[in-house]
Amino acid sequence: MNKAPRQKRAEIQRLTSISNLRTKQLSGSVGKREHEEPDRIEHFDLELRPSKLHDLKVGEFISGGDREMHTLSARTSVMVAGFLDAVAKVRQFRFHNDDDLYDRLSRRFSVILLMLFTVVVSTKQYVGDPIACFAPAQFTGSHVEYANYICWISNTYYVPFESTLPARHDERPKHIAYYQWIPFILLLMSVLFYIPSVLWHAFSTKTGFDIANLVKTLHSMEQLNPDIRDRTLRYIAKHIDRALEIQREMGTGFFSQFTRILRRHCPFFIIGRAQGNYLTFVYLFVKLLYITNVVGQLFLLNIFMGSNYHGYGIEVLKNLLSGRECCRSARFPRVTMCDFEIRTMADHIHKHTIQCVLPVNLFNEKIFIFIWFWLVIVSVLSSYGFLICIWQQILPFNREHFLKKYLKIMNRITRESFDRKLFHTFSNKYLKPDGVLVLRLVAINTNDVVMGEIMVALWDSFKRAQDADGGIFV
Repeated sequence: MNKAPRQKRAEIQRLTSISNLRTKQLSGSVGKREHEEPDRIEHFDLELRPSKLHDLKVGEFISGGDREMHTLSARTSVMVAGFLDAVAKVRQFRFHNDDDLYDRLSRRFSVILLMLFTVVVSTKQYVGDPIACFAPAQFTGSHVEYANYICWISNTYYVPFESTLPARHDERPKHIAYYQWIPFILLLMSVLFYIPSVLWHAFSTKTGFDIANLVKTLHSMEQLNPDIRDRTLRYIAKHIDRALEIQREMGTGFFSQFTRILRRHCPFFIIGRAQGNYLTFVYLFVKLLYITNVVGQLFLLNIFMGSNYHGYGIEVLKNLLSGRECCRSARFPRVTMCDFEIRTMADHIHKHTIQCVLPVNLFNEKIFIFIWFWLVIVSVLSSYGFLICIWQQILPFNREHFLKKYLKIMNRITRESFDRKLFHTFSNKYLKPDGVLVLRLVAINTNDVVMGEIMVALWDSFKRAQDADGGIFV
């Protein structure tokens, strides 16, 4: 009867001692065991518990890997967050709809692209590791970090692997001094693309034609009921009519009469609000600014980077056609050399030359290839848009053709009842080139139905004024 309880107590003591031993080992305590267990227990424990040295190495490896993964994850999160934040800010950025597609290529799409590229490159530079140098074996961790920083801020130079390195006292190849400034270059480019639109909006508003607000109001009419919609249309037509009337009143002075006589003999000599062509020539000038900006940026990049950048895209196409690597270029080298000096406490100067890799240039290279082709495309299309604008606005018969199209759609003029003299007065005396330009820009940024209704309201207002005042616009 007593044998069973003794065996049970012994088993409990044995299990308790094993538990105490495991607790001491897991907590890292070192001391004598209070209870000695059989060899099978020691053997069992050794199977479950690795050596401390092995445990330390594995722990260091795991913790080091976790730190690297955590750092990589944090950097990736910052890059993604920065990119999405930039996209959200660009979407909230206010763009005026008071120009055509050729202008929007510069002041909207180019600005968006360059701002996104700025975020990508700056995130890689200031969040990631833009440079990594192959330091000598005697360099410690702080030495390697110092070498990376000094080579990043003091520029590097490119030596192809096919060439030999210059001797210590020989002249070095030209240093690459622009890659640190790439985000600022891209940001400046986006500002230059947007400046002409600011000038255009300021001058167009000054003349009384707030085209952006007109377009915004016309877009909101689709959500209005018919009565409010009709009143809004009449209000917009009255606003345009009032702006045209102010322009006509500016042409009643002696100087305006004199310039009018000159204009009869030389139509392109006199430019002004009284002549009704001020806004047209401002618009053409702004288009010239867009062209000058995009072409000038090609050559400014060429000067800043110190290379034949205006022929960069042609080289890429040649490499593609010849089967060579399309994108690798000395303009954005991935492996460069760096010279720096270290002063010791004994005032000795030690010179070092190390090899560095620039991962950021992998992004820069692709970005500036895309920018080259984008600048060429925008310059060609902007030049085409400028010529189209001259053709449409300067020649009177093209202005009349534009007006006639919408009046025919709305059945205000027909082949049988067409009064050519009255229509000519409507185009050249009432609207003038500036009025036609405003209507053309409204047509570009709305739809044919809205444009037709605006045209009808202006045509009816013009006819009422003619009938009431006995041919005031003759």
